[in-house]
Amino acid sequence: MKMNKTHLIVALVMAILGFAAGFFTGKAIYDRPIVESVSRDTLVIFDTIPQYYPKPVEVERVRTEYQWLPIAKITHDTVGFTQFIHDSVLVEVPITSKHYHGENYDAYVSGYQPSLDSISVYQRTEYITETITRMKPPNKCELDIIGGINYATGSQHWLPYAGGELMLNRDKRLQLGIEGGILKEPLATKWTPFAGAKIRIKVL
Repeated sequence: MKMNKTHLIVALVMAILGFAAGFFTGKAIYDRPIVESVSRDTLVIFDTIPQYYPKPVEVERVRTEYQWLPIAKITHDTVGFTQFIHDSVLVEVPITSKHYHGENYDAYVSGYQPSLDSISVYQRTEYITETITRMKPPNKCELDIIGGINYATGSQHWLPYAGGELMLNRDKRLQLGIEGGILKEPLATKWTPFAGAKIRIKVL
């Protein structure tokens, strides 16, 4: 009996559907990533660290300035009247520089008897959450249950079969294994056992 065109088209369509189903199922199983974290965000916090009346770590006299300062003299005359005489005097004013240092700051002040009353440090803190994605490695061995219907072009019959396969993953692309099961020959009353070797190569 010759194979007609309808049988050939059906066989090709079944082969293409089987190939596509196996390809996308295998890709979903073996290329599924394992997500250890699901977000990546940066949280910025400013911590205020106040310090009051810090002590200088370094004091240096940088220069001397001269200033006229007003003064008042009180005198008493012979009849008991008090007089205020305004005058001025030239004095030396030492200019001092002071260095204040802490874990998170450096401050300098200068002047006549300068002092730093307080300082506030705004420390920036960042908390970063990262997403790490790792690909799940394929299993070394896998045991699958197989079944379906094959089309025999010679006898032009559909041959149902069922069984299992044991595959060894050599790498990401190549798999070697064995398969076995039973199939139904055309016009036969019993199922016939079959066995064989299998090589599977992933194209993509």
